[in-house]
Amino acid sequence: MNEGLVKYCLDMPAVLSPAYREACLWQEQVPRERRSVEDVPDSVDVVVIGAGYCGLNAAATVAAAGASVVVLDKEPLGWGASSRNGGMVIPELKSSPAALVKKIGPLGAQLYAEVEQAFEHTEALTRQIDCDYERSGQLYLAHSKHHTAELQELSGQLQGVHFLSRSQVRERIGSDAFDSAVFFEKVGGLHPAKYHDGLAKRAENAGAQIRDRTAAVAVHRHGAGFRVDTTRGSVGAGQVIVATNAYMDAAVPELARRVLPINSYIIATQPLSQEQQAIIGKQMMVDTKNLLFYWRLTPDGRMAFGGRNRLDPVDIPTAREFLYDNMVRIHPQLRGIGVEYAWTGYVAMTLDRLPHVGTVDGAWYATGCNGTGVSLNGWLGHRLGQVVTGQAAPPAFAELPHKPIPLRTITSSYLPFVGRYFALQDRR
Repeated sequence: MNEGLVKYCLDMPAVLSPAYREACLWQEQVPRERRSVEDVPDSVDVVVIGAGYCGLNAAATVAAAGASVVVLDKEPLGWGASSRNGGMVIPELKSSPAALVKKIGPLGAQLYAEVEQAFEHTEALTRQIDCDYERSGQLYLAHSKHHTAELQELSGQLQGVHFLSRSQVRERIGSDAFDSAVFFEKVGGLHPAKYHDGLAKRAENAGAQIRDRTAAVAVHRHGAGFRVDTTRGSVGAGQVIVATNAYMDAAVPELARRVLPINSYIIATQPLSQEQQAIIGKQMMVDTKNLLFYWRLTPDGRMAFGGRNRLDPVDIPTAREFLYDNMVRIHPQLRGIGVEYAWTGYVAMTLDRLPHVGTVDGAWYATGCNGTGVSLNGWLGHRLGQVVTGQAAPPAFAELPHKPIPLRTITSSYLPFVGRYFALQDRR
């Protein structure tokens, strides 16, 4: 095929299914009954702000310890990132173990040990929750030759990590788009909305109260504890856990200055044929770019393909066209398959690209998993539930300095320039 024809094929508009809609596949597959709206209780032992993986894990742990707890969420339960993500259970940080130890010393090894604990915690929960979990493994794919040496080095740092050459990658996923890869054995995939629904039921069964469509407006110190003002009344508490991640707002402005919400976009196709599924395989897949792609087969046999080509937001149709072009570039065998869903959600980025735990005026928080929070964010919530009930010390992530984002209030002005810098790096 000549170069002009290749370009023409990749610049063709995305093929849309007759049933195409701008909606999240996972959320469409897990319909939930509309919950009754109730005022908040006058007081509880612990208030948790945010009903995602982190907040629900925290609430379940607090309630299991015999303490009273209410979880607040300003949106309908299951609306946010916990049911919009790619469903990849990945025990990783944005830096390799060796690079992190070199950067921050022995604390880096402690952080990776906690990442492993988080993965084990998540897998244990998936044995209790019907969420289509499978230990699938993951391919981390070199988008250029420049990254092959790095992947070879990485494969020597961790157990259960294997280097694959270009021909081995082609054999594994039927694609010539990558120079090499490493395969991580210890990675899984799940259905995000089913998992979130199971976590909500688990928290309520333990005794936690959930108040969705109830926004926290402000958090005040009140005597030895707190008073949390909401859109449905005010609730007193001895402890507060803020678990809003990328959806942080003015309720805790000091924390909002330390987290940058970045849009990520996903398309999901019509179900693939058994032959197409067999060529691609069931493993999770991520490439080595800063503006990376991540993709997988869903439990019902679709391709879910996510990513972005810039840091500032675009509309969903624009993102859909970009993702479709790259999906068929990587997997030409999918050319012509219809896109049935397209959606977006926020990823919480921090200045150092690491998750953080800490306190703001005495209120605990966990945030900033930078796109790999399915496993870690839930465990951080569980650990904070133990912290506020006196069962455990804060995690090692609490020892990291959490710096504010420079010029956070005008990020829309400089994000395009940062995105272009990342894109230039990705050409290497």
